[in-house]
Amino acid sequence: MDVTTGFASAWNEITLVLFTTLAPSGVVAFILMAAPLVARADRMGDEARRTLEHWLWLPITVAMVGLVASATHLGNPANALYVLAGVGRSPLSNEVVCGVAFLGSAGMYWLTSFSASRGHVGLRRIALAAVSLAGALFVTTIAFAYHAQTIVSWHTAFVPLSLWLNALVGGPLLASIGLRMAGYQTARHRYGRALVSLAGAALAGNVVVYALWGARLPAFENAMTDAASLMPCFLPLTALFAALCACGVALAAREAWRDGSASPARLGAASLLALAGIFVMRFAFYMTHMTVGLGV
Repeated sequence: MDVTTGFASAWNEITLVLFTTLAPSGVVAFILMAAPLVARADRMGDEARRTLEHWLWLPITVAMVGLVASATHLGNPANALYVLAGVGRSPLSNEVVCGVAFLGSAGMYWLTSFSASRGHVGLRRIALAAVSLAGALFVTTIAFAYHAQTIVSWHTAFVPLSLWLNALVGGPLLASIGLRMAGYQTARHRYGRALVSLAGAALAGNVVVYALWGARLPAFENAMTDAASLMPCFLPLTALFAALCACGVALAAREAWRDGSASPARLGAASLLALAGIFVMRFAFYMTHMTVGLGV
């Protein structure tokens, strides 16, 4: 067992690497874009509110691309029936059902934003808060779907914690793009700066979590190998993750603290850098796949 085996394991799960990179960040971006609509929709003009609702398509699309990528892991579409049969007892089934529920409700909310008779603002705020809660539940089910007892290298609190922190790095930067394109801003750009600060704090916390997890990799072992042997490149990959995400956060911070309007292109580049860093560590995560007993 060596790094070649670990790389092959991750490459075989590349669609899930993509899913766990995009979907959590997309969901958190949706929640953060929805927050102003839930908290202060009654103080926003109709046009500003409608425009911000229209731009919710961005995080919804990112999350949907991730979920569609994961669906290819089922092989035969008919296997989805077996997934649904396990709701309540299977973490994978719970993850899929929560994902479909979130995307379905988020999509319906977005579609109704184009309706001439959109209903009372208060009711829409309640509906959007419910969709956001469904999104938070979706990310949580993703996080704990990989906290499996049968995979010794993943059965640790670092795994769900790192996935949530990844989402809190990528989500705020993605939300910044949607908010900028919708023309939404608060006095002295406070909300935009708070989003960048959140991403920076989550990144710092995640580097610590990955460092602690990496230090324990040699202790995760079965009858054939240990997790550190499957991913001896852990430190370089962690450094690459930190560098890419830090560059993304720094670029977004530069735009957030500018006196003028932030550049959508630079915010887009910042988001892509962060997502690239998250992708690197999700790939590294799948390299450590190692089951109990005689197998990886």
